[in-house]
Amino acid sequence: MPTTGMKRDTALFGGSFDPVHRGHMHLVHEAFVLTGIKRVIFIPSFVSNFKRNGANASFPDRYKMLELAILDYRDEYGDGPELLISDVEEKRGGISYTSDTVRYFLSKECGEGRISFIMGDDLLDGIERWHDYQFLKEHVHFIVFSRNGLKNVPEGLDATLFRSEVLDASSTDVRNGDFSLLTPRVLKYVSDRGLYDA
Repeated sequence: MPTTGMKRDTALFGGSFDPVHRGHMHLVHEAFVLTGIKRVIFIPSFVSNFKRNGANASFPDRYKMLELAILDYRDEYGDGPELLISDVEEKRGGISYTSDTVRYFLSKECGEGRISFIMGDDLLDGIERWHDYQFLKEHVHFIVFSRNGLKNVPEGLDATLFRSEVLDASSTDVRNGDFSLLTPRVLKYVSDRGLYDA
């Protein structure tokens, strides 16, 4: 499969971002430093295939927190890749499948070829059960970060693994009350809106 288009310049970063936290933004910074990507597109899920009970915060709140986290990213890291947010999964509605989102960006921006996708190595476990996995194998270059040693990549998956200094942070920790994991503007927004019982 030819590697045409924007795959080395742009990376998709999908997730519920409920909420976005310092760990997410540090991952973006490491992706920029280690791969030289020029653009990252955050894609908040509408309804994750793996979290069908829904998000704790509304889509508009999660989108707004990403906007604020991008401002905080510039304060902390300075220059870096262009950072954008897409509402494609909200507009599409229903369950958010990575394969559908990849198809959208391939058709919109680079036609045939591959596009990069940032993720933690915890998602490698079970990736073969992702919707339309064969399509993902053919069209996605996975940029995978690990803090606990590099894992084996499923056969045929186009992936580059990096041993990372990923911050030990999770959205679950925030929802359980550890607001120190939030960037300053996101923390203020969460507090002002009373999200996660702040």
